[in-house]
Amino acid sequence: DYNLSKKEYPYWSIFYEKDGYDITGNRIMGRQAAGWSFLKAIINSKTDTVGAYIKNPEQREFFKSDIQNLLVKDQSIDLKWIPFDKPYLSEPFGGIFIPGPGIDEFSDARSFFGHDRYSLIGITHTTASSRVMDSIASLLTKSIMPWDAIICTSNCVLDTINKVLESQKEFLSKRYNIKNYILPKLPIIPLGIDENEFDFSDEYVQTARKKLDINVDDIVIVYVGRLSFHAKAHHLPMYAALEKCAKKLKDKKIHLIQTGWFHNEFIENTFKSEALDICPSVITHFIDGKNQDNKHLTLASGDIFISLSDNIQETFGITPIEAMASGLPVIVSDWDGYKENVEHNIDGFRIPSISLNNGFGDKLAYDHKIGKITYDLYIAMASISTGINVRDCTEKLEILINNKDLRNKFSISAKKNAKNKFSWKTILKKYQELSNELDNIRLSESTKYKELVMPHHPSNALDPFFIFNTYPTFVINDNTIVQKIINDEMYNLKKIFNLKSVSFDGSKGPSLEELEAIYNSLNEKDELQMNKIIDKSGIESKSAYRAVIWLIKFGFLSMQGNINE
Repeated sequence: DYNLSKKEYPYWSIFYEKDGYDITGNRIMGRQAAGWSFLKAIINSKTDTVGAYIKNPEQREFFKSDIQNLLVKDQSIDLKWIPFDKPYLSEPFGGIFIPGPGIDEFSDARSFFGHDRYSLIGITHTTASSRVMDSIASLLTKSIMPWDAIICTSNCVLDTINKVLESQKEFLSKRYNIKNYILPKLPIIPLGIDENEFDFSDEYVQTARKKLDINVDDIVIVYVGRLSFHAKAHHLPMYAALEKCAKKLKDKKIHLIQTGWFHNEFIENTFKSEALDICPSVITHFIDGKNQDNKHLTLASGDIFISLSDNIQETFGITPIEAMASGLPVIVSDWDGYKENVEHNIDGFRIPSISLNNGFGDKLAYDHKIGKITYDLYIAMASISTGINVRDCTEKLEILINNKDLRNKFSISAKKNAKNKFSWKTILKKYQELSNELDNIRLSESTKYKELVMPHHPSNALDPFFIFNTYPTFVINDNTIVQKIINDEMYNLKKIFNLKSVSFDGSKGPSLEELEAIYNSLNEKDELQMNKIIDKSGIESKSAYRAVIWLIKFGFLSMQGNINE
């Protein structure tokens, strides 16, 4: 039994696994950069307490290290540890924040403790993979409640999720005649940035350009992000547009800085060779984006930021916002989250994109579903059939290259909008508002779902001693009669208990003290019922049952049968 209580802390507890927040590896993904930025924002908010939902001691040490690296001088914080097998301890935080959309995986665990104890909150990153699609579709058949939420980072993402849900609803309605569904909240809240991270002094800007051998009058176009033509943005439209500008504006020395990382040597060689082949009139720089300092160096050196994303695995796009916060006018494709994040003709320009209509991707989806093509090939083939208006991009680049006043005008607007709309201060306030809303729904509406929220075993995680109880000859109960067996000195209780095959890691068996208490409670010729053994030994009922089974298994007790069987 438990009583529902209102949350005590402003922010959700955080489900932490190093992979979701790690920006130190050789392959930094957008979800990891977003996770780290969120963690940093929580610490910078000066909250007194952070709840951490942790799988194991190793992850606990990783989390402690990450938090320690984020704390400023003299700052301290109270870390409340929530063991992985006790998620209900997140109740004072209102719920658990999961750095991905897969809240369905966590709903099964919540079944054991009561679905009205706390909320589950996920967030979208890439939605194109089969795993994420399956996760979204399963929301209709998992134990999701109205006080759960998946934060959508853009309207485009929300549209994708709704299309998957509607398709699954149609299937379930036809097959099972289901009409009513319980869905999580799907609020639209963008990702956040630390705008102070991108305030570069004039001295730093001059030093950065000098370091890259860029003259004062040179024009620098910058791209920051993963360098992948199959998974992020195809480079050829950008190269082609820049080459056209460079040939036309011969009095301008144009640089293109691409800062990121390559998935493999083939992709690296492709980018570099095609830069020489397609835009030889442009001075190209490739900089290692795994080093976060190089991102700042790149943005500080730039005059214009460009990102012509054309890939379905992109959902939001944080780098154009970081560029805006750096005071750069931006040129982006009119694609996914970019559509909402960049105001056309105010922060810069959005370049029209075009793709095929419904029906052209049926075979592509099928081939990916059956494993004929990989995920990488799936998104690459979709990208090849997505176009960016190169002529328009060329025209907009030419306008900005020639018009310093317009660049300055866009720069001021972009920096202001980045700070006002995407600073973590703004985003965390929206998270708090959502947290309060979910908590109020949980407290006020959970009684409507009384039968659903009560603690229970989900059907795919039933008690094995229930679903397999026809396997044994007998099932132990209070009427089971057992007799003590006297063994020789070589086969003693302590020795058997300490064998590696018996007390192995994770075995979760009874303690030696419990075993000895049960064993010593019987005389040599005693034949006692289970309920009497419990009384004589003084061991708690469930522990006594486990101990008796153990003693039978290893030959210290003999089962004589069950009364009335």
